[in-house]
Amino acid sequence: MEIESASGHRYHKFGTGKVDLVIEMGLGSALGEWWHVAEILSNKYTVLLYERLRSILPERTPENIAKELHALLSNFDCAEKMVILAHSQGGLYAGQFARLYPHRVKGIVLLDPLSPFDDQYKQLLTPEEQKKSGFDKSGNLVIMRRLAKLHLGFVIQAVLKKTPPFYYYTGFSKDASDDILKAMTKPELYDAAIEEYCLAHTERCVLPLRTKESFPQIPLVLVTHTSEYSIKEIMEFGQTTRVLAEKVEQIWQELMQKYLAFSKVSKLIRARDSGHYLHLSEPELINEALDWVSAQM
Repeated sequence: MEIESASGHRYHKFGTGKVDLVIEMGLGSALGEWWHVAEILSNKYTVLLYERLRSILPERTPENIAKELHALLSNFDCAEKMVILAHSQGGLYAGQFARLYPHRVKGIVLLDPLSPFDDQYKQLLTPEEQKKSGFDKSGNLVIMRRLAKLHLGFVIQAVLKKTPPFYYYTGFSKDASDDILKAMTKPELYDAAIEEYCLAHTERCVLPLRTKESFPQIPLVLVTHTSEYSIKEIMEFGQTTRVLAEKVEQIWQELMQKYLAFSKVSKLIRARDSGHYLHLSEPELINEALDWVSAQM
């Protein structure tokens, strides 16, 4: 697949019409993770899939990332209003974009989004519970950056083949797999992801994203993972009890569902059997969500 670059970002456009669907990926994601999903969606939409590997503005705050997406869109013929499909931390940036450019957004679909209230888990869990919860992603990112800077890409690739996104989906094409593995050996990917993660948990950066008054009244769909699936993963990877895993899962769901209050036109969809990478395990939920957004117009 031919990958192009504009405004400092790698991207691929799927379809030939005016861009009417933008995919905002999760933290530290590579284009290859979404290729097959975007190809399917291009049967109905003209899809822009882009990568946040490089930064133009000095800080990778939600506001600056939204501004960079706006600059990138100036390179394309776009529909008057677009839908933003956002996964994980991308949800934070989709919300920011809608606040800055409400006239450009038709609706938002959030897949297991990072909540602007995410730091509340620190108030609800003890330090020991936090370590086992999986909420804090910074430690793993720092380790992977260190390996990348030591040019230990072969170690990273061996690890990655047993972790997300490969853990959740085995049907990637060779080109997609190669793109993911190549991206994940670049130190700059981890530099960007660590800065994004830290600023997404900095009060001054997320405080404006907690108010519903600044959010436009557009259709919003929240799609969340399956609770039982998540509980089992927390128990396995956190080596913890079911009681704590259920507590963590309840907090996670409650924090995500705060998004529903932002718009009077909102809908919650729960995945049937998926973890955090539900776009890989239940992509049909994306079509369901997008169809609902269209039906509200």
